[in-house]
Amino acid sequence: MQVVLQLLITGFSLGSFYALIAMGFSIIFGVTHAFNLAHGEMVLLSGYLAYVLCKATDFPFLATLPICMMALLAAATLLHSLLRKLREPFEMNSLLVTFGLALVLQNLMLLFFSADYRLIPLEPAGIFTLPFLQLTITKPQVLLIGLSLAATGAMHVVLRKTFLGKALRATIQDREGAALAGIDVQAMNRIGFGFGGLLIGLAGPIFGQFTYLHPAGGMEATITAVVITIFAGVGRTRSILAGGWLLGMAESVAIFALGANWREAVSALLLLGLLMWKPQGILSHAPKRSWNSPSQ
Repeated sequence: MQVVLQLLITGFSLGSFYALIAMGFSIIFGVTHAFNLAHGEMVLLSGYLAYVLCKATDFPFLATLPICMMALLAAATLLHSLLRKLREPFEMNSLLVTFGLALVLQNLMLLFFSADYRLIPLEPAGIFTLPFLQLTITKPQVLLIGLSLAATGAMHVVLRKTFLGKALRATIQDREGAALAGIDVQAMNRIGFGFGGLLIGLAGPIFGQFTYLHPAGGMEATITAVVITIFAGVGRTRSILAGGWLLGMAESVAIFALGANWREAVSALLLLGLLMWKPQGILSHAPKRSWNSPSQ
């Protein structure tokens, strides 16, 4: 029983980490339909910025978060300015442009930081022991779960409880219909990139604490973001958190029971199963079929 509960804690912290990485990608893709293959490199860029601040200027880790968020907000705004000049088919062209941007960022990070693996020192350090259960959870894990819940909750409130959020959701669901209803779709694109940049900036320093920073590490973050967005469905904040937890739990159990070599295989099987069972997203509700509807 104690082992199962410890696996739950590990899975929740890992899943919260995955959800935080995926949130920015999901918002940008949902609002703008831009498939950002440079997402992982932007996360790394934020992580490297936090690393430099912590190492060179002795910044407290938490103080790097707002700086990285503002920096990536500016970077996402520049990316939006670049992508808005693309012609149709926009999705394909955005994929090609961001792939090229990912290569440029990889080489720039290789130039400035070399291929060495770097890690932001864990802060705050310390371990909590849960009473009566003899379970341990580290302060960084508590911080990670808290930040993930806070980011998810903030985005959920914005999307569900504000007029701006309703406009963003309308743009996600039907861009042409939103434009006909009087919504400025181009403004929603800018705002979507802005929210995405803030979330990427928040994810970067956490990435640098829990995973080694190196110039080639962005692809793994991009793949994680794409997989969880498929799990969740576009624009579904709560589903992103649920998808991250599901993936984190599956990987934790696979590593414990089968070994680390089975991690990617279990993730792929989980993805295939969800695509067959819940293609609209993990928490979505499929429309009910009428008895009079023609058979497929």
